[in-house]
Amino acid sequence: MATVCTPEQELRNALDAFETALATPVVAGELAAWSVAALEDWNELSAQVHYHVGHMHPRQYQQISHEDPEMLACVEKLKAEDTKIEQDREAFNRMIVRVVAHAPKFERDEEKIRVHTQHMIDAGLAFVSRVRKQEIVIQTWFMEAFNRDRGVAD
Repeated sequence: MATVCTPEQELRNALDAFETALATPVVAGELAAWSVAALEDWNELSAQVHYHVGHMHPRQYQQISHEDPEMLACVEKLKAEDTKIEQDREAFNRMIVRVVAHAPKFERDEEKIRVHTQHMIDAGLAFVSRVRKQEIVIQTWFMEAFNRDRGVAD
């Protein structure tokens, strides 16, 4: 029986898989295979992030704004961070595609591409961290919008 995942769980699964792919050491002679596997996990994460930023987050922002209009400044900051995440997603996509394209050429002398590979790994892990943080912040403000104490009401 297949387990149905929520969109949030699907994003977490994609983040976990991609983070694991990047953290997996590159075994000598396996750079091309490693980079292709990382690209596959990246493609899933990229699609998940794009979906969340484009569809899930706007709905959450609308609910936050509707429930607590005083949080509009927070919502604007969240939207700005989403824009930066999308820019980072597109930039990282170009980077990983470039590494995957060149990896087979350097399989015999992986040291020549190691700096680029390490830069890609570092950028990918930073991206994962940024997305995780954004999701936590959104959930925090979402819960705050519904649960915030607004003072004494008569």
